[in-house]
Parts: sequence; C-alpha cells; structure tokens
Amino acid sequence: MPFVNLPRIRPLWLRLLFLLALGLPGFTGWPTGRLTMQLAGCTAFTPELAHMIVWTGYACLVWLVVLARVGGNRFLGYMGAAFIFGLTVAVLGALMRRIFPILAGGMLAEAVSFKLLRILLNILIFLPYSIFFINSFSAKNLVDRVARMRGRYRTLGLHLALAFRVLQHTGEVIFNLFDIWKETHPDLILPRHRKTWKAGRRLPAQVIRWIWQAIHAWIFACIVHTFEPIPSMVDDIEKIDRAQTRGVS
Repeated sequence: MPFVNLPRIRPLWLRLLFLLALGLPGFTGWPTGRLTMQLAGCTAFTPELAHMIVWTGYACLVWLVVLARVGGNRFLGYMGAAFIFGLTVAVLGALMRRIFPILAGGMLAEAVSFKLLRILLNILIFLPYSIFFINSFSAKNLVDRVARMRGRYRTLGLHLALAFRVLQHTGEVIFNLFDIWKETHPDLILPRHRKTWKAGRRLPAQVIRWIWQAIHAWIFACIVHTFEPIPSMVDDIEKIDRAQTRGVS
C-alpha cells in the first residue's frame, strides 16, 4: 500500500516544487555532476565508474519515492516497462553502431558501451519518474479550476489542461499493452520469430515478419487505448465550450 500521500501536499506549487527538485539532476545535471567529479577526484575510481555510482544512488532515491507513492505492484509495472524500453534502445543502439560504424563517431568501443549503459540507466530513472510526475496531479481538478478562471489566458489554460489529461491517460494505459501482447503471443518469445528453437535458413525472414507483426500489434493496441477515454474527453471539451461562451457574454 502506498504511504506517501503526495496529492495532499498543498498548495499546488509546493507539490510541483517537490517534484521538480526530485528531477533536478535530469534537468540540470546538478548536483550529480559535481558529486561525480568529487568522487573521481578523491578516490581511485575512474570518471565512468564514479558516474555510475552517483547516478545509481540517485536512481535508488527516485525509485524509493515512486515506490512509496504508487505501491509495489504499480512500481514493478513502471520498472518492467522502463527496463524493456531501455534494453531495447541499448541493444538497438549497439547493433546499429556495429552495422554502421560511422554512427560511433570515432568513439572507442568502451566509450560506446558506457554511453549505452548510461542511456539505459537514465531510462530506468526517468521513465518511472515521468509517469509518477504526471500522475501526481488531478487532471479533472485542473480542468475545473481553469474553467473558473477569468481573463484572456483561460482558453489556453483549458486546452493545456485537457492535453495534460490525455498525457496522463496515455501514461497509465501504456502499461496494459503487455497484456494485449500476451493474448496474441502467449509464449512471448517462442514462436514469434521461430517455430522451434532450432535455427534454420528461414530464420531471418521469420525475424522480419515478427518485427512487422509486433509493430502492427502495438500500434493497434495504442489506438484502442486512445479511443477509450473519448466520452470523458468530450465532457471536458464541453466545459471548454461553456467557458468560452461565458467569456464572450
């Protein structure tokens, strides 16, 4: 059960300030950059190792805050999605640099590996943080509050609030796509890109077919989940129209 009731932090700007402070290293590189230099300067650690130690410590802090707020089950969902996405990016990055060496920009293999590892760690940190950030506010309350505003920026505020609501919904439902994938691929890996564990000459063609089917399945699932909140969004749009009508009158 979550035991940090972040939505109860009042006023709203104080909650926003807390969340921005939590993500400060991702926005500015401070204080993790300074800590990395200090650790590398006063120990025998290399700059790369010092970087990984500092950012792993920061990752544990972010994960602890997210876990305390959302609970264990949802936190595992966040981390599972982040790990799959991060691993996919890292593996594809390594593969593309192996096939097209020019993409490495003259970097040594060790430097490329460290860069990909750093990207993986950043995704593991900031994907859960981003979902945690947008779910720390009530989009419905934000729409209602902006609808009661007066002034020329009210309409812009309503549209931004509605866009935030769509973003919040997307951040929630994306973690349900794995269940849709399992319905069509119950064995997950087998037999998506091969019929048996024995590799054959047709394996490359099967891999290409699997990639196409995977892209099609994920796009279809995203479309289905996008249509799901339409009735609620229509109600929000009607609030915007009523607010505009009151503004004109």
